[in-house]
Amino acid sequence: AAAGFKLNGSELISSANPTISSGFGTSASIVSGNGTAAFTINVGSAGKATRGVIGLPVAAHGWTCWTNNITAAKGHRPENPRQILSTATSATIENQSTLTGAAIAWGNSDLLQVSCFAY
Repeated sequence: AAAGFKLNGSELISSANPTISSGFGTSASIVSGNGTAAFTINVGSAGKATRGVIGLPVAAHGWTCWTNNITAAKGHRPENPRQILSTATSATIENQSTLTGAAIAWGNSDLLQVSCFAY
């Protein structure tokens, strides 16, 4: 496998593809990707799911992830996923209302575009 990208001796972007650790919806999956730099999650059959955990390679301290729900954006739904927790091996993403900040359920088969950087 190709090496990731390091900055000041620490991994910044990994060539290893992320995984779905828990949450999102039934049959959630990484449907395309280029390591941690850019990948797409299909949240699956969401039901009442409002958050999910992305499994990531080991970072020195944690991960900062930017996420965009392109399905919600295309449908003009007032929601956006936001990172709410980071560990050295994961990032937790929650779908939030852009009007109130409250956690709200994903739509079935919503597509999330994600980029994660280690710190």
